[in-house]
Amino acid sequence: MILRITLVWIIGALIIIPYSVYNLIYHAQPEQYVFLIIMPLFWLFGFWGVVGPLIIAYRIRKLMNALESAEDAPSLRDAFARNEGKDVMLELIAKENRIPRLMAGWIYERVVEKLASKNAGAPQNKE
Repeated sequence: MILRITLVWIIGALIIIPYSVYNLIYHAQPEQYVFLIIMPLFWLFGFWGVVGPLIIAYRIRKLMNALESAEDAPSLRDAFARNEGKDVMLELIAKENRIPRLMAGWIYERVVEKLASKNAGAPQNKE
């Protein structure tokens, strides 16, 4: 998904920017100046500000739907792994705490290790 959106951005940058600059220099009327200046600037700097949150919202929704449809612990783990749960969690930790994604990954790994060691020491309920 990210690859496709990145390709759309690159193709748009290769088409929109030269077209806007060419028209601005050679053919534009004064009432078109604003659009021909703002459009390439938005495409370069504003595209990810609009598309990024939409991608994150879609990924979170996809993960939450998969987690809601899981019925037991193994299927819950499979749903989390299959739907990029780790990536979504890293994005949420990084955005919520305003830290780099690398640091969020480090925190996530430490929490998983701590929970795994806590669960390993807990007595197992056998029915």
